[in-house]
Amino acid sequence: MRKIEVGQHYQMTSPPGTVWELLEPVLDSMKIRHFRIRQVDDPTTTKLISEHTLANERLYRLVKER
Repeated sequence: MRKIEVGQHYQMTSPPGTVWELLEPVLDSMKIRHFRIRQVDDPTTTKLISEHTLANERLYRLVKER
């Protein structure tokens, strides 16, 4: 599994291919690691997503640094 870190950008593999920036790690009540993320095109849109989901390359792919 690749290392998932704050500041990385991930793009959804399904349309519309939204790009998300990782803001901070969060542990849920079962000690499962999640990340608070924000939409790059609309920073007011945030959500919480599990590290396991981000690591699934069928759902998200790491956007290479420019």
